Amino acid sequence: MVLSKKHFLCNKKLKKAFIYLFVVLIGTRCAQITPLTGGKKDAAQPKVLRYNPENASINFTSKQITIQFDEYIRLKDIANQFIITPQTKEMPEIQASGKTLKITFNETLIPNATYKLSFGNAIIDLHEGNVLQNFEYIFSTGNTIDSLKLSGQVLNAYDRKPVAKLLIGLYQANASDSVVYKDKPLYISKTDDAGNYSFNYLPNAFFKLVAINDNNKNLLYDGSEEQIAYQDTLINPNDGVPSNLLLFKEVPFKSFMRRNSFIEYGKVIIAFNKPQKDIKSVLAKNLLTYTKNTTLDTLTLYYDNLFDTIQPIILYQTKKADTITIRIPSAETIAKQRKNNTIKYSLQSNISSILPYYALPQFELNFPIERKNIFENKITLVEQKDTIKTKKTITILKNGSSVNTFTIQAEFKPETNYTLTVNKNALNDTIYGRCNDSISYKFTTTSPYDYAQLNLKLLFPKKENYIVLLLNDKEQVIKKTLVEFSLASTSEKLIVYKNILPGNYFMRVVEDANKNGLFDTGNYFLHQQPEPVFINTTAIKLLAGWEVENEWIVK
Repeated sequence: MVLSKKHFLCNKKLKKAFIYLFVVLIGTRCAQITPLTGGKKDAAQPKVLRYNPENASINFTSKQITIQFDEYIRLKDIANQFIITPQTKEMPEIQASGKTLKITFNETLIPNATYKLSFGNAIIDLHEGNVLQNFEYIFSTGNTIDSLKLSGQVLNAYDRKPVAKLLIGLYQANASDSVVYKDKPLYISKTDDAGNYSFNYLPNAFFKLVAINDNNKNLLYDGSEEQIAYQDTLINPNDGVPSNLLLFKEVPFKSFMRRNSFIEYGKVIIAFNKPQKDIKSVLAKNLLTYTKNTTLDTLTLYYDNLFDTIQPIILYQTKKADTITIRIPSAETIAKQRKNNTIKYSLQSNISSILPYYALPQFELNFPIERKNIFENKITLVEQKDTIKTKKTITILKNGSSVNTFTIQAEFKPETNYTLTVNKNALNDTIYGRCNDSISYKFTTTSPYDYAQLNLKLLFPKKENYIVLLLNDKEQVIKKTLVEFSLASTSEKLIVYKNILPGNYFMRVVEDANKNGLFDTGNYFLHQQPEPVFINTTAIKLLAGWEVENEWIVK
């Protein structure tokens, strides 16, 4: 077939059109739009280009310091991050403007002193927020730069754990003890997460060394509201000896009542700001009895047939008596509660779903009861073995004529199911109409083989009085033992811990010189350090059914 010229040109145009379309399609696919990445992210911290005056200058007399950086900067948390030592009366003015940092002094500086300006992590670049970490500027107003260092660690006095973010202060050697209340430290440092602190650029001089848990950040010690640690003697950094401190909270010097409040009918509490070891007795109209808590800072008063107010008189051994007025409900209010039967004896028990095979059920009451008002015939104990149920004989153990606690004695067998029921009116004060609601406890006694025994031999550093504490891995005190030595005895003691649940245990020993059975904290003004505490950080692993022997040289 012969193609005409016209037909040939037509095919040629069509072929060009297809080629053009193909190129456009390919080009479109190849030209997909992707976002710009902006290049690699800047991760570099700001760098100093020049100082004016130079860093580590001597014979410094300038009123202003300017520091030029290689990029734009800003300041973050400067109030908390910036520290100047020695301390100035007024904080210097610190400004970040573009790439320049300016520090301006508004007072005359101490002559012949080496100053250190610590910026912590306050200087960051403007765009990426990269931090210039622990930046410092040093200068001396004399003709030398002081170069001595001082370091140490601060531990909690009771558990010997490191304490972070404490204010560490150096004060002039001739300053009075009250300087910590009145003036800021001359030199300042802070403890890190491991409780470590350090000073550098110190002169060859003596100082007072104090650590403060400065809660309100006023650079002062606010008494018993804060914790404190101090060195007994003056320190000199030229000695090159680390100065370790023990942090404690003082018992307040002044004693006062923090609060008093009505709890329920017949019961009020009086809480003090510190332990009241001096209380001789408490008097009040219609007062039945009173109790002290274990820390001796709270009184619980029990009364009856009294309304509107109670006015207890607290008698002390060595000071004037206190008379307190406490508002309590009116007779009408109590009459309504009695009518609604809401004045009750409530019980708290040591029974959960299990009861240790060696223990007896014990109950604590919200209000004391006369022995004659506990009715044994309304308390039942049923033992169940398989499908056989047996009612057990019980005896109520009570100490004193009026009690807050009582114990149920019975013949309990290991690994046995029991149901103990305290029926309604088992506790019944017929005069005042207070009684209990019925309550049942279902529990299983454990087996002797569920527990471990620890025979612990302790070798003490000297013949003193000690408090020996056995703690679990949650630092809860499981057993407390008081140890005394006679002049003729050795400094060894064997303590046998029976019926201990399996787990990891730790030992802590308090040197109890005053024999009060308590850990006594320190006192800054009286120059008393806390009582020595010894910690055994090695876990003692106890397994069920095992008897473990362990020895600890207490030091």
